[in-house]
Amino acid sequence: MTERYKEYLKSGEWKHLKGLKLKSSGHKCEGCGESGRVLDVHHNTYDRIGMELLTDLTVYCQECHNTVHGRVEKSDWNKYLSEETDRVPKPRLAKDIEFTKLINSI
Repeated sequence: MTERYKEYLKSGEWKHLKGLKLKSSGHKCEGCGESGRVLDVHHNTYDRIGMELLTDLTVYCQECHNTVHGRVEKSDWNKYLSEETDRVPKPRLAKDIEFTKLINSI
Protein backbone atom coordinates (compact mmCIF):
# COMPACT_ATOMS: atom_id res chain seq x y z
CA MET A 1 0.00 0.00 0.00
CA THR A 2 1.52 3.30 -1.03
CA GLU A 3 1.84 6.25 1.34
CA ARG A 4 -0.41 8.31 -0.92
CA TYR A 5 -3.15 5.65 -0.75
CA LYS A 6 -2.78 5.40 3.05
CA GLU A 7 -3.20 9.15 3.32
CA TYR A 8 -6.28 9.05 1.07
CA LEU A 9 -7.88 6.46 3.37
CA LYS A 10 -7.54 9.00 6.22
CA SER A 11 -9.15 11.82 4.24
CA GLY A 12 -12.56 13.32 4.80
CA GLU A 13 -13.49 12.53 1.18
CA TRP A 14 -12.86 8.81 1.71
CA LYS A 15 -14.66 8.79 5.06
CA HIS A 16 -17.70 10.43 3.43
CA LEU A 17 -17.73 8.00 0.48
CA LYS A 18 -17.20 5.04 2.81
CA GLY A 19 -20.18 6.20 4.87
CA LEU A 20 -22.34 6.45 1.74
CA LYS A 21 -21.38 2.92 0.70
CA LEU A 22 -22.04 1.52 4.18
CA LYS A 23 -25.44 3.21 4.18
CA SER A 24 -26.29 1.91 0.69
CA SER A 25 -25.48 -1.64 1.82
CA GLY A 26 -27.74 -1.31 4.84
CA HIS A 27 -24.65 -1.76 7.03
CA LYS A 28 -24.53 -5.43 6.03
CA CYS A 29 -21.73 -7.48 4.55
CA GLU A 30 -22.33 -7.90 0.83
CA GLY A 31 -20.58 -11.26 1.01
CA CYS A 32 -22.37 -13.10 3.80
CA GLY A 33 -25.21 -10.67 4.55
CA GLU A 34 -24.32 -10.41 8.22
CA SER A 35 -24.82 -7.18 10.13
CA GLY A 36 -23.47 -6.18 13.51
CA ARG A 37 -19.88 -6.95 12.53
CA VAL A 38 -17.00 -4.62 11.84
CA LEU A 39 -17.30 -3.77 8.15
CA ASP A 40 -14.63 -2.87 5.59
CA VAL A 41 -15.22 -1.07 2.31
CA HIS A 42 -13.26 -2.90 -0.38
CA HIS A 43 -12.07 -1.33 -3.64
CA ASN A 44 -13.07 -3.53 -6.61
CA THR A 45 -10.85 -1.34 -8.78
CA TYR A 46 -8.19 1.27 -8.16
CA ASP A 47 -8.83 3.02 -11.48
CA ARG A 48 -10.72 5.95 -9.92
CA ILE A 49 -9.07 6.44 -6.53
CA GLY A 50 -10.33 9.75 -5.21
CA MET A 51 -13.27 9.69 -7.63
CA GLU A 52 -14.72 6.24 -6.91
CA LEU A 53 -18.21 5.28 -7.92
CA LEU A 54 -20.27 3.44 -5.33
CA THR A 55 -20.20 0.43 -7.65
CA ASP A 56 -16.38 0.49 -7.44
CA LEU A 57 -16.75 -0.51 -3.79
CA THR A 58 -18.07 -3.53 -1.89
CA VAL A 59 -18.87 -3.77 1.82
CA TYR A 60 -17.44 -6.86 3.51
CA CYS A 61 -17.10 -8.05 7.08
CA GLN A 62 -13.47 -8.62 7.94
CA GLU A 63 -13.74 -12.37 7.40
CA CYS A 64 -15.19 -12.01 3.89
CA HIS A 65 -12.71 -9.23 3.08
CA ASN A 66 -9.82 -11.48 4.09
CA THR A 67 -11.27 -14.26 1.93
CA VAL A 68 -11.54 -11.96 -1.10
CA HIS A 69 -7.86 -11.08 -0.68
CA GLY A 70 -6.93 -14.75 -0.31
CA ARG A 71 -5.73 -14.30 3.26
CA VAL A 72 -7.88 -17.16 4.59
CA GLU A 73 -9.29 -20.36 3.19
CA LYS A 74 -12.97 -20.51 2.29
CA SER A 75 -14.96 -22.38 4.92
CA ASP A 76 -18.56 -23.53 5.19
CA TRP A 77 -19.76 -20.13 6.40
CA ASN A 78 -18.30 -18.29 3.42
CA LYS A 79 -18.35 -20.88 0.62
CA TYR A 80 -20.74 -18.66 -1.38
CA LEU A 81 -17.95 -16.11 -1.72
CA SER A 82 -15.90 -16.65 -4.86
CA GLU A 83 -13.40 -14.82 -6.98
CA GLU A 84 -16.32 -13.86 -9.22
CA THR A 85 -17.52 -11.51 -6.46
CA ASP A 86 -14.99 -8.90 -7.56
CA ARG A 87 -15.12 -9.62 -11.29
CA VAL A 88 -18.84 -9.46 -12.00
CA PRO A 89 -19.72 -5.82 -12.64
CA LYS A 90 -22.48 -4.47 -10.49
CA PRO A 91 -25.26 -2.42 -12.04
CA ARG A 92 -24.55 1.29 -11.90
CA LEU A 93 -26.54 3.17 -9.32
CA ALA A 94 -28.37 6.39 -10.21
CA LYS A 95 -26.00 8.28 -7.86
CA ASP A 96 -23.01 6.88 -9.78
CA ILE A 97 -24.47 7.95 -13.12
CA GLU A 98 -25.11 11.47 -11.79
CA PHE A 99 -21.58 11.62 -10.35
CA THR A 100 -20.07 10.47 -13.65
CA LYS A 101 -22.01 13.15 -15.54
CA LEU A 102 -20.81 15.78 -13.07
CA ILE A 103 -17.17 14.70 -13.43
CA ASN A 104 -17.42 14.61 -17.22
CA SER A 105 -18.89 18.13 -17.27
CA ILE A 106 -15.86 19.58 -15.47
